[in-house]
Amino acid sequence: MALAGYAGAATTFLVTRILAAQRLALRDPLTGLPNRDLLDDRIAQALARSRRSNEPFALLVVDLDGFKGVNDIRGHEVGNKVLRATSRRLESVVRETDTVARVGGDEFVVLSLGTSEDEEAAALAGRIRHALRRSYRVDGGVVELDASIGWALFPEDGVSPEELLARADNQMYATKRDTSDESVITRAPLDGGVVRDLEYALEQGEIVVHYQPIVELPSGVVRTAEALVRRVRGDTLVGPADFVPHVERTPLVRKLTLAVAGDALRCLGEWEAQGHELGVAINVPYRMIDDGELVAGLERLLRKSEIAPERLTLEVVPSGPGAGSELDATVIAHLKELGVRLSLDDLGRASSVAAIRTLPLHQVKIDAMFLHEAGRGGRADAIVRSLVELAHGLGLETVAEGVESKLAWEAALALGCDHAQGFYLGHPMPAGKLADWLTGTWPVVAVAS
Repeated sequence: MALAGYAGAATTFLVTRILAAQRLALRDPLTGLPNRDLLDDRIAQALARSRRSNEPFALLVVDLDGFKGVNDIRGHEVGNKVLRATSRRLESVVRETDTVARVGGDEFVVLSLGTSEDEEAAALAGRIRHALRRSYRVDGGVVELDASIGWALFPEDGVSPEELLARADNQMYATKRDTSDESVITRAPLDGGVVRDLEYALEQGEIVVHYQPIVELPSGVVRTAEALVRRVRGDTLVGPADFVPHVERTPLVRKLTLAVAGDALRCLGEWEAQGHELGVAINVPYRMIDDGELVAGLERLLRKSEIAPERLTLEVVPSGPGAGSELDATVIAHLKELGVRLSLDDLGRASSVAAIRTLPLHQVKIDAMFLHEAGRGGRADAIVRSLVELAHGLGLETVAEGVESKLAWEAALALGCDHAQGFYLGHPMPAGKLADWLTGTWPVVAVAS
């Protein structure tokens, strides 16, 4: 009996160890979340259940923006702590019946049972973004991240795990960089060296802002100037394309945006003292438009400058097919109450129509690619005319971007645009040079007369 009892206990111990090993094999060792194997099993169960009972579900792919920079700048141990904290935050915003899985270094998937419509999925994506954007306090420092999120619904977007995940993945990448062809989106790796260099440049005052005039049609009067940031390096100026794509995925983008806004508001006061009452437009990354700290910073700058808020325009480029639906409505409402103007850049690209529906806009800028081809009576003319009619039907002003020739200028005028911007009208220039340029004779007046 003793021997039999010993054998039974040994068998129980062995079975327990095997089951424990199996459970561990289905969990991510860092976060304790289900791994890809367990996620696949739960998706298969959800599909089987849905085919029997027509119960819908959604898959959401969540990719952390700026996480590589955390590893590069703060180290992998800090990165691991952030991943563990991220996992707990994700679990806190989903239902108990849902599954949160870690499927890659900084990529997670949420299986949300019962989610049947895009609006529900967008609302969940918004809650996830809100949770993940709160600051992480790690080892005495602060880490800030954002998230790109895409989703797919069963059965509308696919009937197999592969189809659903591919659809959600494509949509997630589309939120990182808008394009008319979502299938060819690629991501440039974040360069920590570029981020550190720009942080140094901000500290040393090696950032300058140039201003490009935006001209009213048909009068040719300059009403606004767009602020465009440059990084000074010796005798050369480094354009924003070399550093903004890296910086906008880190918390440093808030500091950069506020620095540009501060310069722009200061210049408005100086221009006004010289007899030029203009507005100014600054670029704000789409993911920062509902950042509470940024909006509070803009409010402080406006109060200090005593510039009327409506003279400041925030230009945003929407990204992703759900653009606008996942933004923090409370912060957007505060921005609206503040009184600044909101302009949608690149109207005509894939995500811009969704953003028109959801953002409290005052203005849209028609994508330059259409103006480059306009004026010849072809498809580009029809597209620009339709976009102008759409905007005017919604009570929005229009700006034609990319006006780089007399033909484009005349096309913008003929097709009903309210304003125009481009090299034909004026290049970006230092604030002082713009003031001098405004007092002289410039080509648009001659062309328009």
